[in-house]
Amino acid sequence: MSAGYEEAMKRLLILRHAKSGLAQQGGDDFDRPLSPRGRRAAPAIGRHMSSLGYRPDIVLCSPAVRTRQTWDLVRAELDVAPIEEFRSELYLAEAKTLLDAIRRCEDRSGCVLVIAHNPGILTLALGLVGRGVKSANPFGKYPTGALTVFDFDCDRWEDIRPGEGQLVDYTRPKDIDSNA
Repeated sequence: MSAGYEEAMKRLLILRHAKSGLAQQGGDDFDRPLSPRGRRAAPAIGRHMSSLGYRPDIVLCSPAVRTRQTWDLVRAELDVAPIEEFRSELYLAEAKTLLDAIRRCEDRSGCVLVIAHNPGILTLALGLVGRGVKSANPFGKYPTGALTVFDFDCDRWEDIRPGEGQLVDYTRPKDIDSNA
């Protein structure tokens, strides 16, 4: 279980995939790989996560090439072996679909990482913001590679509710590495 929060709490990490390149001519959006900038940003976010003790027990990841590559590069910087679930419904998912997937996680897991796409990621993060933040958008456009961390005062993932997340961290790759 990750450091920095109590066992009766749930910690949710929300990560937008790192910067991707353009689809190859005739290629599909699903198959877009990371750009060189994305390949620099993902490990930087992984090191950031490691330095702050953000260690997921479960990773829910879109199966798109760019999200899988992001996870591979982040995972290489973490000392964890989480359960990995690559779910087709997370590809370009709306916030409700993302939240439903989170709510179905096993309760013995204290920390879940979701890696997916905008606009669903931004909408999910905005919907979860609770204490201390009212109608403001603390995330801006939610750039590629951005990580948001929420804590929830509950024992079960199914009890996570919009507006009840305590915003713990919001980090963009450029905040930790000027080359990312």
